[in-house]
Amino acid sequence: MSKHQTRSCFDWGETLNRLLERRSVLALIVFVSWASSTGSAGAQTFPSPSASREAQRQPGLNSASLILVTGDTVDRERSYQLREGVSVGQSLLLRSSSSLTGRLQGPPGLWRAALVRPQFLAVTNSALPFSQNNGALWAGRGFSTRTLTGFRLERDNLRIIVAPEIILSANANWPLFQDYYHPQVPAGYSQFYFPYYVGRFTIDQPMRFGDKAIHRIDLGQSTVLSSIKSMEFGFSNENEWWGPGIRNAIVLSNNAPGFPHLFIRTAHPIATRLGDVEMRWLVGGLKESAYFDTISTNNSRSLSSIAATLQTRWDPNLSIGLARSVYGTETGGGQFLLRWFDVFARTHLDIPDTSRTQRDQLFTLFGRWVFPADGVEIYGEWGRTELRPSLRDFLVAPNHTQGYTIGLQWTGGKRQEGAFRIQSEITQLEQSATFRDQPLGSWYTSTRVIQGYTNRGEMLGASIGPGASSQWLAVDYLKPEWQFGAFIGRIRWNQDVHNYAGLPVYVGYCSIDVSTYPGLRAAKQGSFGSLSAELSLQDRWTPFFQNGGGCPNNGRRLNIRNNSLSITFAPFSRR
Repeated sequence: MSKHQTRSCFDWGETLNRLLERRSVLALIVFVSWASSTGSAGAQTFPSPSASREAQRQPGLNSASLILVTGDTVDRERSYQLREGVSVGQSLLLRSSSSLTGRLQGPPGLWRAALVRPQFLAVTNSALPFSQNNGALWAGRGFSTRTLTGFRLERDNLRIIVAPEIILSANANWPLFQDYYHPQVPAGYSQFYFPYYVGRFTIDQPMRFGDKAIHRIDLGQSTVLSSIKSMEFGFSNENEWWGPGIRNAIVLSNNAPGFPHLFIRTAHPIATRLGDVEMRWLVGGLKESAYFDTISTNNSRSLSSIAATLQTRWDPNLSIGLARSVYGTETGGGQFLLRWFDVFARTHLDIPDTSRTQRDQLFTLFGRWVFPADGVEIYGEWGRTELRPSLRDFLVAPNHTQGYTIGLQWTGGKRQEGAFRIQSEITQLEQSATFRDQPLGSWYTSTRVIQGYTNRGEMLGASIGPGASSQWLAVDYLKPEWQFGAFIGRIRWNQDVHNYAGLPVYVGYCSIDVSTYPGLRAAKQGSFGSLSAELSLQDRWTPFFQNGGGCPNNGRRLNIRNNSLSITFAPFSRR
């Protein structure tokens, strides 16, 4: 793409951005009206994702395109399970594009090929960056796009998926700090570094990714894998989603760009006396963003992660699991390839680490339970950043360094007949009450691995980031070919650093960084493919603790309205 073409793209994006500030609600209502009207007589019924159940242990959902870990196909499957139950191998607790997407059909012994049908994501933010679970795309202020395409080759036990992503982002200017108090950026760090994250709270989480437009090509969801009996192994750059969360996954999600990794996993659920077991074990390399520090010798880190789930035999609608990630320093040169067993290393802060490698860790337990007779699902994930070496320590303070997600879904009927659905989720990653007894860090930050639990400057786990909490509620009306709903959410950002930042008294009081965002969303599927849109009208109150007046409010608190619209289009994706 030429420089002139890139500028034209962003000019068009700025036009959309201006329209968003005035007419976004009207545009979404028009879209919903079109979606509902075109789903009338003569339309072919879209098959349910789990319509084919003859081989329950065969992985993959029903789709003609590459399935993304938080895509519409996963949402449809999960809503289908609320009334029809969970088939073996479809707990959705451990997923990636290569495992979600079924194999190409054809005679054995011959190569099979297919194009990866393109998928487009466009996000526009009117005033502030807002980017959650967009993979390689960081949606800054202005217009941003991600385009995924490629091809697939398969033969017997070999699969090759080449699915790069083209990233374009205006990354428009916005004042990082206005005329308010803030700490100075520490020496040796980028000017885009968030200066509150110092000392025990270091993390590679830039406020902005430079001052220029972003255009690059990412490996995206590319994977090469081979199967031997019940196991698969290979190399991939694809995103993984571990856990039951809909909005947030604590250990691995698609919030950050994918990272190169080797993996071993079960090719299909393995039957045991207790139930069906799935497992994943990976080792990969993480990269520092260009907007963290000025040291060139610490840009690489390793990540070793393992997870296992059990879909219980006595009730296949109940699945439980656990996951652990250990990340460590390295000096490059592909050292991460030898870090498979880091996932079993002891990383507690009281244990001296005499090796040259510094490590930190996350550990979670999770599960989901579906009650098809009632159309209800409950789920949860609980984790800690420290594994105490003593049972006594755990019994005295089981909440030490904890974080958790709890959620539920309910539907009042079957989608084929038209049904309402309610979704709710709460994620809590703020410091536990044990900070009164002993020093605590913050989720995803680290004093041992100073970039924290990130890749290229974005969180590998929950999109709300370190020291944050969120609440979210949505109500949708579902039909076979379209859906429409409304939601409301709240996020309290960076609360842990607020408590330790040493802010002046007039700044510390009433300077909580909070976003509230009501919104609308809709989706439509047809012969043209699938189209979805989500609009949120966000108010960010005292963003980044910018308050010049304290309490009571004397008009010196900064509040910013940001309207965010995301549109996803996958042409000809209907099978």
